[in-house]
Amino acid sequence: MSTDTAVSDDTPTMTLGDLARERDALRESKRALAREEKEIKAALDENEEAVLALLDAQGVEATRVDGISISISEQVVPSVVDWDAYYAFIKENDAFYLLERRAAAGPYREMLAMETPPPGVEPFTKRSVNMSKR
Repeated sequence: MSTDTAVSDDTPTMTLGDLARERDALRESKRALAREEKEIKAALDENEEAVLALLDAQGVEATRVDGISISISEQVVPSVVDWDAYYAFIKENDAFYLLERRAAAGPYREMLAMETPPPGVEPFTKRSVNMSKR
């Protein structure tokens, strides 16, 4: 039985081959956009460094040029240099709010395999299509 047949009567007459070729083209387009986005982000980062350097050199925190408002904002963000000390502090002070919420999938799957899932978590099966070119 061929897998290159239409899915159902409700769907347009696209075969699995048509869908695979379409998916491959879409993946290639996405990769090209990702490369372009990476290049644009690098250019934006370089531009930001140049703008900050020029504003600092001029002693200016905010200005307006050609109808564009430019200002410097500063925000303190954490940069953990000793995770053991950080985790110890969180545990000792019941300060779990210092962590962002996201369960790690790999260790969770391992705990499921050992039949010791952590409480408060339900398994969810995420389905996706895998494809590779020969």
